[in-house]
Amino acid sequence: MQSIYDLLVSRDIRPVEFETGSAVLLPGSYELLDRVAEVLKNHLKFKLVVEGHTDDVGGDAVNDQLSLERAGAVKMYLVTKGVWPDYVRVRGYGKHRPLIKDTSERGRALNRRVEARLTTRDWESVF
Repeated sequence: MQSIYDLLVSRDIRPVEFETGSAVLLPGSYELLDRVAEVLKNHLKFKLVVEGHTDDVGGDAVNDQLSLERAGAVKMYLVTKGVWPDYVRVRGYGKHRPLIKDTSERGRALNRRVEARLTTRDWESVF
């Protein structure tokens, strides 16, 4: 099994996936999130920022809420694996920060995502 470091270097990281239109994690995401949990539990200097994003289909209120719920689902999964809740912060950006400006199905699929980044900084300096 590859380490998180090896995955980052190879850029061979599968996306976190959800049921369509919901914040229910798909089982294919568990292995990656289990690895992230291990890193956070074994390196207490790290904190994780999880940001949810949606495509441009639907209204702002629905997309903002869905993106926040998906980021929250990632946090809750990590917490069930032993990660301290205060070490994970979530944000939902809806469709306001697209990865690419493309309304094709491929473009929309790329914009539907959850991004996570590790930090060692205090929360006040991150947000």
